[in-house]
Order: sequence, then structure tokens, then C-alpha cells
Amino acid sequence: MNRSYLKKRIIKNAFILVCLSLLILLPGLFLGWVNLHQAAQAIREGRFTEASRAYASAANHLPWQPSLWEKAAESALSGGDPSTALPFYARAAEKDALSPQGWLAWGDACQQTGDLPAAIATWKAAIGRNNPSEALYSRIARAYRRQGDYPSALEAWRIALTFNSENAEAHYQLGLLLSATTPELALPELMQAAQLDPLLDASVQSLRTSLNAALIIENPPYLLLVSGRALAAIDEWDLAEEAFRRAILIRREYAEAWALLGEARQHLGADGLSDLQMALQLETDSPLVNGLNGLYWQRIGEPAKSLEFFQKAITLEPDNAAWQTAAGGASEQAGDLVGALVYFKQAALLDPHGVETLRLLAGFCARYQVEVSETGLPAARRGLELRPEDWQSQDVMGQVTQAAGDPMGAEIYYLRSVELAPGEAAPHLHLAILYLQMGKTQPACDNLLKVKNLDPQGSYGLQAGRLLEQYFP
Repeated sequence: MNRSYLKKRIIKNAFILVCLSLLILLPGLFLGWVNLHQAAQAIREGRFTEASRAYASAANHLPWQPSLWEKAAESALSGGDPSTALPFYARAAEKDALSPQGWLAWGDACQQTGDLPAAIATWKAAIGRNNPSEALYSRIARAYRRQGDYPSALEAWRIALTFNSENAEAHYQLGLLLSATTPELALPELMQAAQLDPLLDASVQSLRTSLNAALIIENPPYLLLVSGRALAAIDEWDLAEEAFRRAILIRREYAEAWALLGEARQHLGADGLSDLQMALQLETDSPLVNGLNGLYWQRIGEPAKSLEFFQKAITLEPDNAAWQTAAGGASEQAGDLVGALVYFKQAALLDPHGVETLRLLAGFCARYQVEVSETGLPAARRGLELRPEDWQSQDVMGQVTQAAGDPMGAEIYYLRSVELAPGEAAPHLHLAILYLQMGKTQPACDNLLKVKNLDPQGSYGLQAGRLLEQYFP
């Protein structure tokens, strides 16, 4: 054989191999391209689960495009399926094809499955791959707080601020954590947050007022207790619990801190009774200890027992309207409407500028149609004067006006309440009931459906459901 012949044979064999390779690869390539087209179409139509499957299939058929694994994961996460997204994110990371946003989302997926340690580990891994960012440290800080690891959360927020010193949320969260752990250091962070974001001003001012008053007295456990109460007032119950716990660590016999710890734990889904009982053992003549014990028994449906504690709190602190309203609620729960009215009226006398106190009195009068004109209407009007742009003031005014026999006037107040708070179920329900009484069936039905959408599992939603079944079967 001459060299020319050998060369031709080599070229021919090579050509055959190329053709065979193409025959093997082309179907896969074609399928990968089809998968990409299917994924894009599914994304446009909001079919994220199908898009995720298509992207994963495309990634298998087009291995030189490893970023498709991230797209598969992202689609699964958008479709509300974080468990499916996790292995796709892992595949993208293995192939070093995960974007900085993908690392964030991978941690989010871990968090959505309830695995906070895995979420933190994922975000830390992203930092280890030279992708540190404000968003990563913010996520890590929030996850640490959810775990109750407040020192680590503090450190993470401080690092987040090194990326952006004008991050109002970081300053605010740092201030909240300091309020629970070292409240004497909290005010600078809180004030900085309020300066950067005026929307935070109301919460910051509430904390500032309490902390400034407590800082005058050099008493660390008392400062923690006051700070905890201020945190509870803005619904930061996990941090309030930490503040009360730290107060007890300093002063073991601090009865009020034990009682408040029990209250905080109830708000966090725990029982709290053992803490409340400890508080009673330490101090039986504390109005706060007795009042919080009363709230516990009222919550679990034992109004008679709760009333005993509220009455003792009233005896110890007769000028505190809060104990009067609490006793009114317990009396109403026990079926003693006469006694309840007495307590609610006394509370309004003690706290004539308390909007919530006035609402409770007016609402009671409307519910039971008792002293509507002489007591309910004046209380509702006063509450409306004090806070006219509050949806609850408008709503209660509507209830009392309806009970007084003025449906047209009630409609005006309910509509205003809905305008102020379109996402609240209560005024929609009250408006629907009014429309049923007025014979306006279509607007009644529309509002009942809104209530069901706004509060599907709550008491308002359940009541709306019953009315829909009754009137619109």
C-alpha cells in the first residue's frame, strides 16, 4: 500500500467516525434544544414545574451549558417546590456554574424547607467562594436570629453594614438585637435607622422613650425588663423573651421578669405557665404578675379563674384601666354582661384618651345593643376624634351607628374603614352583614367573598363562609 492509499483510508475512517458521532450526538442535541424551547414556553405561561423539568433535561443533553441546572432550580423554586430545587442548585455548584444570585436562592430554598443550618452553611459557602455581599450577610443574620443565636446575628449585621453603612434595615435590626442583649448600646443604631428611613420612626421612638427613661436608673435587670416590654409592644416577642431571660439571669428573684417571660413564651407558641407560677411564688402582690396570670387563664378558656387574678390586680392598682378592660373581657367571656359593662365603663373613665379602651366599650355596646345611644355612641365618637384615620375607629363607629338604627350612616363609616385598610377582613364582613340587612345581595356577596380571601382560616373567614352557604348556596 502506498502512502496515498493509506491517507485516503485514514480520511475515510475519520469521516465515518465523525458521522457516527453525529448520529449519536444529534438526537441528544436536538432534544436539548427542544427542551430549552419547552422551558421558555412554560416560563412564559407560568408553568414553573414543567419549566424546571425541561431545563433539567436540557442540562443533561447539553452538558457544556451547566448554568441550565441553575435555571432548573430557579424554576422549581418559583413554582413553590424548594425540595426539587435543592439538588439542581447542588449540580450547578458542583460544575462551578452557580451565579451569586443562585447561591442566595440556594440558601433560600434550604430555609423554605425548614433547614436553617443548611441555609446558613450554603450562604457561608458562597462567602468562601469569594462572593461576599450585603445580601448574604443580611440573610445569615436573619437566619441566626430565627435560631435564637443572637450574638452571631449581631456579628452578621455588623458585617453587612461594612458593605453599605446607610442600610437602614441593618441598623434597625442591630438596634433591636442590642435592645434585647445590651440595651444601653441600642439607641445610636436605632436613631441612625430612623434617620435613614422615616418609616421606622414610630417603632424607634417607642423604644427610645422606654430606654431613655430606664437608663436614668442604674439598674441592669430593670433596664432589660423595660427594653423587653418595649420590644413586646412592637411585636418583637422573640427578642422580648431574650431580654426577660437575661434580666432573670442577673436577678433570679425578679418576679415581674418571670411573669413577662411567661407572657412572651405564650406569644411564641409555648405554654409559659411554669414561668407565671414562679412569678406568683416570688411575689403574690404584684399587679403585673396577677394580671398576666389572669391573661393566661383567659386565653385557655377559664374566664372565672382569670377574673380572680384581674380583680386582685384591680385591688392592687385601681387606677390602671388595663386591668378594668381585662376584667371586662373575662366577665363577657363568662357570660356576665352586666359586670362586663361596669368594667368597660370604669376603664373609659380612667383612660378617657385611650382609643383602644373607648373602642372596647363602644364595641361591647354595639354587640349586645346595650346603652347604645348614651354610652356606645359617645365612646365611638371620642375614639374617632382621637384617631380619625384609623380603620378600627371608623369600623367601630359603623358598628355603633348600625346598632343605633342608622344603616346609611353605618355604611359610610364601613366604606371609609375599607378605604383606609382594604386588606382587613373585619370591615368587609361588617359591611356585608349590613348589606344583607338592607337587602343589597350582590354587594353583600362580593364583600363576603373578599372576607374569605383575606381571612380563609380565621374567624372572619369562617363566619363569611357560613353566611355564603346560608344566603348564596
